[in-house]
Amino acid sequence: MANTSEQPELRRDDADPRIRCFERPGDDEAFDRSVTILMGRLQEKTRRSFVSEHNVLRMNHGSNWVHSARDPEPETTMHSISAEWTIPFKDISENDLGLIGRTIFPISEEMDKQFAQNMYGAVGAAAQRVGNVVDAKTAGSFAHSMLEMFRKLELGVDRDGQVSMPQMHVGPELYARLPEEMSKVPPELNAEIERVKAGKIKDALDREAARKAKFKRTAG
Repeated sequence: MANTSEQPELRRDDADPRIRCFERPGDDEAFDRSVTILMGRLQEKTRRSFVSEHNVLRMNHGSNWVHSARDPEPETTMHSISAEWTIPFKDISENDLGLIGRTIFPISEEMDKQFAQNMYGAVGAAAQRVGNVVDAKTAGSFAHSMLEMFRKLELGVDRDGQVSMPQMHVGPELYARLPEEMSKVPPELNAEIERVKAGKIKDALDREAARKAKFKRTAG
């Protein structure tokens, strides 16, 4: 009787059923590394449009963090983004190198979209938690909503000592009519917006001066 515990011998063509695009295994690995590096650079470019490189935290493991310089945020769970990469075998068999760009860039665009959705979702949720939300309909007009927005803002100072002004991100519909809305702001309301903005800038500089004053200075 044969010993059924023994594994059947693998034939040469059963060793690895995956399709190999390169003759040498080292070339496969080099290609994978190149694609990973390219995807990383594309994602880094997108990330920089939302977040300064000085405000990026990197972790080797885990799913959340606690910043040592401040109280932990209510929600610090990391979110993953993913996309499906479909590669037609026909184009591979025809050695069509244009396949790389045609398939990689849609993947990058899909990940960009998910990253933006996560960013706007996180910012929106944080604004809702603290009540830092302006309703344009309640404000009565675009100009009044801008004024209310500046009243709610707290500006910061960057590492060069410059006050960081807020960015405005709008949808396609508002973007198209934004110049017209800005042109309709009454002079007196525009002056009030500038007055409030100047006060916010002064407050930010005063807070930064008070923060720096807490550090001990040694005689030069």
